[in-house]
Amino acid sequence: MNDWYELFLGQGEVALLIRTKIQQDFLIPFAVAGEPDSVAIFSSTETKEDGAQEVTLYFSPAAAKFAKSIPGTAPCEKPSPTNISLEVGNSPGAFHVLFPDTD
Repeated sequence: MNDWYELFLGQGEVALLIRTKIQQDFLIPFAVAGEPDSVAIFSSTETKEDGAQEVTLYFSPAAAKFAKSIPGTAPCEKPSPTNISLEVGNSPGAFHVLFPDTD
């Protein structure tokens, strides 16, 4: 169970609404699990040439069950910790547990 999952949200208001819904939906399972540092959702934002920002969400391996319940998620490589922000999870605990080689 080392698979990370990603969900490309795209850009604009629709991406923001989906992102917010996923964050809200994740809070209850996260709390029920005891809010462990290994369970987290991260995001990355890429700015395109036209200035538009495209958002991708990344789900830690311990959040895989939740990720798989969302249409459009797919397994992916572990994201670089330098290009992501914590959306839901413990800070800084999630970074220390999920990216132990970085400080």
